[in-house]
Amino acid sequence: MKRLSIADVAQRAGVSTTTVSRVINDVSTVSEENRRRVEETIKKLNYHPNPSAQHLAAGKTNTIGLLIPRFEGIFHSYFAMQVIKGIGIAAERSRFDLLLHITDGTTFPAGAIDGVIFMDVYGCEELLDRTIDEKIPSVVLNHYLEDLPVNCVAIDNRLGAQRVVDYLIKLGHKEIATITGDLKTQAGLDRLDGFVNAMKTRKLPLPEGYLRYGDFGLPSARKAVEALLAMKHPPTAIFVASDDMALETINVAMSKGVRVPEELSIVGFDDNPIASQARIPLTTVRQALDEMGRLGFETLLAVVRGKKRMPTKLLLPTELVERQSCRQTWLER
Repeated sequence: MKRLSIADVAQRAGVSTTTVSRVINDVSTVSEENRRRVEETIKKLNYHPNPSAQHLAAGKTNTIGLLIPRFEGIFHSYFAMQVIKGIGIAAERSRFDLLLHITDGTTFPAGAIDGVIFMDVYGCEELLDRTIDEKIPSVVLNHYLEDLPVNCVAIDNRLGAQRVVDYLIKLGHKEIATITGDLKTQAGLDRLDGFVNAMKTRKLPLPEGYLRYGDFGLPSARKAVEALLAMKHPPTAIFVASDDMALETINVAMSKGVRVPEELSIVGFDDNPIASQARIPLTTVRQALDEMGRLGFETLLAVVRGKKRMPTKLLLPTELVERQSCRQTWLER
């Protein structure tokens, strides 16, 4: 059976194809009489417009490009999957398609898109500059850009780290170390900054050896905790910048005969599902990654539809989740 076309509707209604197109796309310049005739004909013929043709006629594609900086383990990343989930659900509800584009910072999504969501801007700074210069609607996730005229939705990593320090102090800990994430990322820097500032504000000592650098990877966590446990005065608690690294820290500590949490308290960051399922359920900082993705899409959608002109800048709160990897300490040295 031949598929009805816009030309068939125009011929039956006695109007031009342009008039039919304007009615379908709700253009206000069509006369009431012509609009009535076209709508009645569409109903009689049971005509369904081609969505792609509608978007092209309206100058829109209903497609958003999601630009993901390439990193190791991307297809196993809890962070990436949660952000994509939040964006994907919001896009589906708004009947938008999502074009995933993984890049090393040199390539941009090909084809027609209405806007771009950056999952982060680390390594993609030049692409962000391009969207600004070419006035391409865009929003940046996981990176708060205070000084640029850019929409952004990020997590309050600093405050999350500060709350970890306060929590450990309440448990009696004074000798608290940290294993950082990748300091090339804003998340890694902010978690370290929040930790250091909280320690200084609470007037707690922070020996140089208590600050160990990681990169969100397990090998870096193993190296860092081994160095901490080998110290003459090892810490009684460690704040680790991700759940994956924190769980590896627990594994290394227990393999060396250090009891968790009896002799060493450990706190992570993410609230990855594996944190609650580990042999020692992990106390951690929950960040609303899917919510960040959803709000990022909704912000971009408002820009695409012309409902927002001034940049939106959102900083989402975190939540400390207490489990069994921390305990009160009475250790005095």
